[in-house]
Amino acid sequence: MLLLVLRLAWLNAYTLNSDESQHAHVAWAWTQGLLPYRDVFDNHGPLFGWLHAPLLKWLDGRADVLTWLRMAMQFWYLLALGATGWMARRLYGWRVAVVVMLVAGLFPRFFLVSGQFRTDDMWMALWLAGLAFVVGAPPRIWRYFLAGLLFGAALAVSQKTLVLLATTVIAALVIRLLRPVDAPRGGARCWLAGGLGVLVIPGIFLAWLAAHGVLTDAWYGLAGYNMGGQGKRHVVQQALWFVILSALLLVATVAETRRRALREFDWTMFLVLQGGLFLFLIWFVWPLITKQDFLPVLPTLVMAGGGWFSQRPWLNLRPRLRAGVLMVVLSAELFTIVCYAPPWEDALAKQRAELDVVLRYTDKTDTVMDAKGDSIFRARPYYPVLESLAMHRLRKGQMTDTIIDDMINSHTMVVMLRRFPHASARFVMLNFLPAGGGVGVAGRMLPTHEADQVIDVAVPGDYVLTDGNQRLRASLDGAPVADHWVVTRGTHHWKVEGGIPVALVWTQAFDRGWRPVPPALVDWR
Repeated sequence: MLLLVLRLAWLNAYTLNSDESQHAHVAWAWTQGLLPYRDVFDNHGPLFGWLHAPLLKWLDGRADVLTWLRMAMQFWYLLALGATGWMARRLYGWRVAVVVMLVAGLFPRFFLVSGQFRTDDMWMALWLAGLAFVVGAPPRIWRYFLAGLLFGAALAVSQKTLVLLATTVIAALVIRLLRPVDAPRGGARCWLAGGLGVLVIPGIFLAWLAAHGVLTDAWYGLAGYNMGGQGKRHVVQQALWFVILSALLLVATVAETRRRALREFDWTMFLVLQGGLFLFLIWFVWPLITKQDFLPVLPTLVMAGGGWFSQRPWLNLRPRLRAGVLMVVLSAELFTIVCYAPPWEDALAKQRAELDVVLRYTDKTDTVMDAKGDSIFRARPYYPVLESLAMHRLRKGQMTDTIIDDMINSHTMVVMLRRFPHASARFVMLNFLPAGGGVGVAGRMLPTHEADQVIDVAVPGDYVLTDGNQRLRASLDGAPVADHWVVTRGTHHWKVEGGIPVALVWTQAFDRGWRPVPPALVDWR
C-alpha cells in the first residue's frame, strides 16, 4: 500500500518517453480495425496493444490519456512485486519478502521506468509471475506448464524474452549439475510441460496473423527491422568483456554453490547466475541498450542479494543495525527518485498541451505527421516510426525518406515536429506555421501585404487568406471571388478584394479558432 501511494503521487512525474505514445497509438489502431504490422508500424509483440485496446477505446479523444494509461500500469507493477514477494517468502520467509518488495519496488530505475506506459511493464510482470510458479516450489507438471504459459505470454509482448529464456535454461542446467549426486531431481516431464506452455500463446497469435495475411509484415516488424538495425560499437572488445565477466560469474557461482552444498535446488545462486548473464548480454552483446531492458531481473537480483544478506550471522545478532541498514537503503532510493523526477513537477504537461492542440484542430479522418504516434488518436501518413534505428538507416541511406511525398499525397495538414530528418524538417518549417508547442498547421506567412499575392503552395488542401483575425475575400487564379479555396500543389495568384493579407492558412484550423502568429514571435520548441 505504501508503494502504491507513492506510485500514484508520481503518476505524472515519471519522465515522458516517446515509446509511451507509440504504444498508445498502436493500441488505438486496434480499436479502428487496423492491423498491426500491416496498417501501423510496430516492432513489439502484439499482446500488449491488443490487451490495452479497450482502454484506448474508452479514453478516445482525451488529451490526458497518458495519465490514465499510466494508472493502468500500476496493475503490472503490483503483479511484479507480488510475484517477487511470493518467491522471496518461499525462499527466505515473510520478513525478507517484505524487505525485498520495498527495496525492489523503490529501486530508482525500476520505480520510474515501470511507471511509464510501455510494453516492458507487462513483459517483466508476466516473466516474474511465471518464475513465481516454480521458484522455491516442489516441481510439478502443472506448475511448469503455467510458468511456460506466462513465459509465452511475455514472448508475445517482447522478443527479449528469448534472451531471458536462454539465460534461464543455462543457469538452471549449471545449478542442476552442481547438486549432490544423491539429491532428488525433477523429471523431464516438467521441462516438457514448460516448453509446451511457452508455445501456446505465441502459437495462437501466429495463427491469427497468418489467417489475416500479415505474417510476412509481422516477421519484418518483429525480426527483420530489429535485427537489421544499428550495430554495437567495438564489437570485439565488447564480446571479450562479455566472455571474461560471464566466466568470472560462472566460476564464482560454481564455487559458492559447492560451498553451500544444498540438497535441494539452490534457487539463490540460480537467480544470481541468470540475472548476471542477462545483464552482461544486454550490456555487451545486445545492439541497443535501453533502461527498460533490465526490468525483469532487477527484482530477482534484489531478492537473491537480500536473501544472501539476511543470512549473515553478524547481521542477525544486531537487530538495530539491520533496521538501520534497511532505512538507509530505502532513504537513498527515495532521495534518488525525488532528485531524478520531483513529484511536484508535471512531466506530461507539455504532452497534454500538444495533444490538445492536435485534437482541437483535426478530425478522426485527418492524418497527422509525427515521429512515433505522438498524436495517438490520429493516423500517420508515413509508415515507419522515427526512432533511433530508423534515423540511423535514413542517415546511412538504408531507408528511403518519403515523408514529404506521403504528407502531400495524404493531404496532411498538421505535424508534430520532433525527430524529423533534415530535408523533411526543412519542408515543414517552410510550409507549416507554429500552433503551440511542437505542433504545426499548414500555412505560410506572406512576405508582403499587397492586394496581389503569388504564393507557392506545397501542401494541397483547403485554405483561407487572413489578416490575422478574419477571412479575406479574394479571387484565385482569375476565378470568382470567394473566402476559401481548395488549392492544388503549385504556384497560385490571389487578388484580394479588401483588407490586408497576412497569411494563407488551413481553413479547418482557422474555423476552429487558431490564428497565425508571426514566426518572429514564436518557436517550435
